Amino acid sequence: MKTNVQITEHFTLGELWSPDTCEIYCDELFWKHMDMLEEARCQFGGRLKVNSGHRSAEHNKKVGGAERSMHLRFATDLHPLGRAGDLLVALSELYFVCKSLGFSGIGRYNSFLHVDHREFIDRPGAEWDYRS
Repeated sequence: MKTNVQITEHFTLGELWSPDTCEIYCDELFWKHMDMLEEARCQFGGRLKVNSGHRSAEHNKKVGGAERSMHLRFATDLHPLGRAGDLLVALSELYFVCKSLGFSGIGRYNSFLHVDHREFIDRPGAEWDYRS
């Protein structure tokens, strides 16, 4: 798989898929997510590192992901980079940007923000906060 293929102005294919992924699903969910992820990046005004994107079932199990994780379809865990100041402030700003854009799954963690579009698989919206 070519990992350096540019998907949007700020994101490449390689950072969006687990290393053991053989098939890539660029379906309506993927493109909606990428359009909104790119918009989030632009509104946030700083670089975003994708800690985790799509995961194969094996990779999801290996990293301790939930059995029904949205990463098995498509989700991203984002870590803000390149912004002066406190990481917690940057994460809070990123949270409000993503919430305003309409991501239907948002999880807050100490070092990253999870975002997804669970309505595409008929799941209700959800927010959770696992910050310490």
